[in-house]
Amino acid sequence: MKINYHGTDTPSPEAIVKVREALFLLNGMNGFRTPFETWRNCEAQITFGNDAATTCIEIVPPATALIRRRGNWRNSRAIYCDGLFRANITNTEVELI
Repeated sequence: MKINYHGTDTPSPEAIVKVREALFLLNGMNGFRTPFETWRNCEAQITFGNDAATTCIEIVPPATALIRRRGNWRNSRAIYCDGLFRANITNTEVELI
């Protein structure tokens, strides 16, 4: 999975720990699955904030997949929260694939 970093140049130690935990889960994965959707060839978007609470980790499918599916999708992102990746709309736990 491709990883993109954004945000502050000097993240806090808590933010670094949070990102390391998420990257450990993403090791060897390339997408995610919800009960009704499967997204492959995704990218991890990591945005560092001032602390762990403002640091955001998301799994985003490629733009071509969103265009191709148009209105047939609901959860187009997975967001890291409390040690799990959750779907952005339904807030259900996703399976990393």
